[in-house]
Amino acid sequence: MIGISQPSAFLLSKARFQRDYLWDVLLPDIGISAGGLIGFGIGQLAQSVSFGDYNISTANVMKIGPYEHNFAGLLTVPTVKMKFLKTIPDVVATYFNAWKNKIVGVHGTYYPKNNYQRTIYIRFNDSTGLAIGQYKLIGAFPITFPQYNLDYAADKVTEIEIEFKIDQIEYSIF
Repeated sequence: MIGISQPSAFLLSKARFQRDYLWDVLLPDIGISAGGLIGFGIGQLAQSVSFGDYNISTANVMKIGPYEHNFAGLLTVPTVKMKFLKTIPDVVATYFNAWKNKIVGVHGTYYPKNNYQRTIYIRFNDSTGLAIGQYKLIGAFPITFPQYNLDYAADKVTEIEIEFKIDQIEYSIF
């Protein structure tokens, strides 16, 4: 039989593989008046990112004669999670609280989604630092805000985990 059914040693020897630590995140500018912080600076404090592409969350079923047939259903983007290092002064909490203030006002009223939804970029880099591909997370906004697990017995930098909801996701190769 002609064709390649399994990867050959030749192809694998020429392949370059993505590493889990070669990435960066570009967060949006939220408009923090105190200190002029921008999303790029906050993105530098990101230590981990967990995200995924579209999933088919439900399968639709149709009966055709005596048989059951399945069809693709609703496409959803899973919740995105990011961990950030806490600095002194706390620029991460300041940034995400400013973003929260774009979602809900001081009197408990919600703003329209175009006031708070932004685009986040997650770029994959090669070993030279060159961006080789990127995910564009469209319509992103945080759904959790800084929470702390402080412990006298621990001697590590404090981390803050933030979760985001996303409307759309696009992947592009550079």
